[in-house]
Parts: sequence; structure tokens; C-alpha cells
Amino acid sequence: MDNKSFKIINYQNGALEKSNNYRYNISFSFNKRKLFWKNQTYNNIEKIIEEINLFKNHMISFKNKHDFIKRKNPKISLVITLHNQRNYLLSIYSSIQYQELKDIEIIFVDDASIDNTSIIIKQLMEKDKRIIYLKNNRTRRAFYSRKKGILKAKGEYILCIDPDDLIINNILIKAYETAKQYDLDIVHFYALRGYIEAPTLWNQTKYKDGILKTNKEIRNNFYHSKSRNLWDKLVRKSIYLKSINFMDKQFENQIYYVNNDDTAFFGLLHVARTYGFLEQIGYFYIIRPHGTYYYRFDPKNMNKIFLSIANNMKYFYIQSDNNTLEKCKLAYNYFEKSMYYFGNYISFVNKELNYILDVFDLYLNSTYFKKSQKKKLFYYKSKLIRKKKKKTF
Repeated sequence: MDNKSFKIINYQNGALEKSNNYRYNISFSFNKRKLFWKNQTYNNIEKIIEEINLFKNHMISFKNKHDFIKRKNPKISLVITLHNQRNYLLSIYSSIQYQELKDIEIIFVDDASIDNTSIIIKQLMEKDKRIIYLKNNRTRRAFYSRKKGILKAKGEYILCIDPDDLIINNILIKAYETAKQYDLDIVHFYALRGYIEAPTLWNQTKYKDGILKTNKEIRNNFYHSKSRNLWDKLVRKSIYLKSINFMDKQFENQIYYVNNDDTAFFGLLHVARTYGFLEQIGYFYIIRPHGTYYYRFDPKNMNKIFLSIANNMKYFYIQSDNNTLEKCKLAYNYFEKSMYYFGNYISFVNKELNYILDVFDLYLNSTYFKKSQKKKLFYYKSKLIRKKKKKTF
């Protein structure tokens, strides 16, 4: 791996030693041919756009039979959970096939689809022996389905991806080689986001250089990061398994209707020991009219979404270490990102609303929050109570 693409920071007594390149200066424009970071590594944007356009036409080819044989111990397991998303199956599969790394397995976890998803996958399985097909007997959502795929996986590393997106820029081999070279539990790379005609760099996130080698630093990254997704992170399988063991039975079996990635990422960061950042774009999170992005704004789903968020808030608070700063950042950060974000869409019956208010009381009665944070929490609780009195639910 080119050292210009990946930097290592020296550590003394387990503490992070800051470098001169503490933050990257990212410049991104489709009017330019390249995306540059501060240390002059780049991604060729025109090449990436050209690659993305290929998958619109589902460029599937089965010329080399050796590419599609089943591997006993694959380097990477791709876990793809889907529900009634047959329209995107061929494009995501094409983007996988376009990758240079062929020593993989592809695990489709069908969350009780009622369209012809299974027919398309089984047709692909006839040609590609690397594909494994699992199906839930009832809808269980992404968190449960991913866990099912992870437990089935035989790969050394796992990448969880969504069926309506694309993996790009030959990221599998780049991320895997980086993980092996630096013995990383998690490799975090860059992603694009947006409509397929107009992608932008995901969150314009500015990462720290190099590798985080202490669990405290790794968890601290969770509180500050805008990218708590799974699809832009290659994770060692053993770390996924440890994170599953870390979570209690109630958390494992809970059906989460939103923020599935935040929930799983929380577990990963409590067991990971090395975490590295790779300066490469490797994923395209596509906003589609009937994709996963718009599911969360469907009025039919709002009650379930809010209950999931409240369950997460309570669980994060309880499960966090007995550390004032950690509890404060984790609980409040999650509140701001999720509960406050969906506030305008709330429409609860009283029983569900009372549970939400109880979770707020848990936060407000704690000693882990600043006055300014409690003020915002109290304002939001009061807003819910006023709605309840007016019976606007």
C-alpha cells in the first residue's frame, strides 16, 4: 500500500501523538479531474463517474468461470440485506463483479420479500457459486438480518452493504490489503452520497491521520464522527462476533426501524482494538425514490422509528462505561442526530409517547449533561407534552 494513501501516527504510552497533518484539507468538485487530500493523494473523479455509469446498464459478464467458484475461506464476505428491492439487485451485483478481488463470498439476506427477489438471486447463483441466499420467514429489518448474514459468513473480513447502492473504485482489494498490512480490525474509507446523476462526497468528513490503536480513541471517534455507517467500513469477522456477544439478548432481538448502523457500530467500537482510515472513495450511497433513505420519512413508519430511537437512547446510556464524558457525548450526540432530527414527524399514541417521556426523564435526572444540553432536552420534552395535551397525535 502506497504510504501516500495511508499514514501511520506514532504512539507513546498508548496515547495518540498529533501530527502536522492532523486534519485533511479536502477539495472536491466535479469540475476538476481529481480529488486531492492534503498529502496529495487523489481519486480520479472522472474515472469513478464513468464506472458508476456502467452499472446503470447492469454490465454482467460470466466469461471467466474461475472468478465465480465457491471459496473455502474467502478474504471478504459481503453481507447484503434486502426487502422487495429486486430493481437494484443487478446493479449492486454488477458493481461487485467489477471489483478486482474475486476471492469473496456474497451473502444475500432476504428479509421476507414478496416480489421476485428470490428468483433473480437464484438465477445469479446458477452462474456464481460464491453467492449464498438466506431468507427470513418474516420481516425482521436490517439489524437482525445483518447479524444472520454475519454468523453465516466465512470471510476473514466483512463488508455490510445496501442493495440499492454501489461499491466502486476497486475498494475491496484496497481496503483488504490495508487491513492486512497494518493488522486493522476496521478500515474506514470515503463514500459518495446523493442522486445517481449528482453524487457528492459524504459529509465532507475530515478524518484523523493513520491508525487509532487504543479502544478509548476508537470509541471517542464514534462521538465525533458523522459517519457511523457500516457500508464504508471493512471489519474483521472476529470483531463482528465479539460485538454480538457484547450486546445483550434484548438488544440483539430488538427490531430497529431506523439507525441500524448506529446500533451495530456502537457494539463494534466497544470491542475493536485497531481502527484505520484509508484515503480512497469506495462506496456510493444512492438516494432513490423507493430506496432505504426515504423509508424513514414514510408517515406509516414514524411511530416505529421513534420507538427505535428511544430504545437506542436508553440502551446507549445504560451500556456505556461509567465515564461522565463518554455517557454525556454518546447519549446527547445520539439525541441530536436522531430524536431531534425526526421531531417534526412525530405522531404517537399515548402509551408510546409516555415511554419516550420516561427516557427523557432518565437523561434529565442524570449528572452527565451540561445545563445547555438539559435545556434543549427539557424544551423538547415540553414540546411533546404540549402536543399530548392538545391531542394532536
